[in-house]
Amino acid sequence: MAKSPVPPNELSDVELVDNVLRGAPGAIDAFYHRHSRLIYHCIRSRTGSQDVDDIFQAFFERLLKSGFRALQLWQRGSSLPVYLSSVIRNFVTDFHRSKRLREEAVGGTMELEPLSGAAAETITATTHLKELRHIGIRAWAVLEARDRRLVCDRLHRDLDNETIANRLKLSMGTLRTAMSRAQARYLAQVRQLAPEFFPDRA
Repeated sequence: MAKSPVPPNELSDVELVDNVLRGAPGAIDAFYHRHSRLIYHCIRSRTGSQDVDDIFQAFFERLLKSGFRALQLWQRGSSLPVYLSSVIRNFVTDFHRSKRLREEAVGGTMELEPLSGAAAETITATTHLKELRHIGIRAWAVLEARDRRLVCDRLHRDLDNETIANRLKLSMGTLRTAMSRAQARYLAQVRQLAPEFFPDRA
């Protein structure tokens, strides 16, 4: 008799990370639900409140784009929360360094102050975009492995069809069909998680 799969909340961190790295269905979503609060708290303890959401989203985007490289480097047997705290500390430092360099490239923050009024007018739209980015990560996490790779290559890595087809060893016709279906399933997940952003489909 086949053994029933272990519920995600009963997996050890080693089992959970192994599932993420091998692309097991639901593994990324389970990792997000188990460790997102810890990650958010670690970021908040190391940065100003105005940057927390941006860094949180950027951290998960980096994980996705790198194929969870940080988790591949984790030494099994050591504490995953402690390791994640160290990774986040370095990520926050790099984030602020990059932000400072961008500000210096345009002459510093003083030159940006006259734009603050215009920025205030778009605060609602910015908040909605941040919410959608959170939702997009969750929607991507529940897709099947091939759909995740297709969506990541197109939306995160911004690769063209020819490059993606070569990476996956698919014909252009097969790729177009697979990409269309993957994007449709991804959008369906986003709509399911955030119906308020799609009132025309309610």
